[in-house]
Amino acid sequence: MSVIKFASVLFLVSSLSGCGTFSSRDITDNSVRIRDYHVKTHCDEISHVYSGIQYDLCILDSDRGAAPAKVQIDPLWLTSVDFVFSAVADTFILPYTIFKQVENGNIDVVQ
Repeated sequence: MSVIKFASVLFLVSSLSGCGTFSSRDITDNSVRIRDYHVKTHCDEISHVYSGIQYDLCILDSDRGAAPAKVQIDPLWLTSVDFVFSAVADTFILPYTIFKQVENGNIDVVQ
């Protein structure tokens, strides 16, 4: 039974490291780099409020034509699962993100 708990915690920690919420909170100078390998997104900015979901949407709405074939096989279901985690995490930190939105405005997306 403890092996299952350990595996669950390990899976959760590894999932959260790629979560859109945590990636969009890793900002410098009110800008965030959307890291999806060689893929260029169409997003210029995202708001602080529910930024994790917006981060994931920017990854889904990207130009994959110029990306190498290995990158194009990026699993859509993985980003779809991240929507659930991002929605929960974004809701949990909503008071903080509302404050940051009022204080700093939108987050610039750096390609």
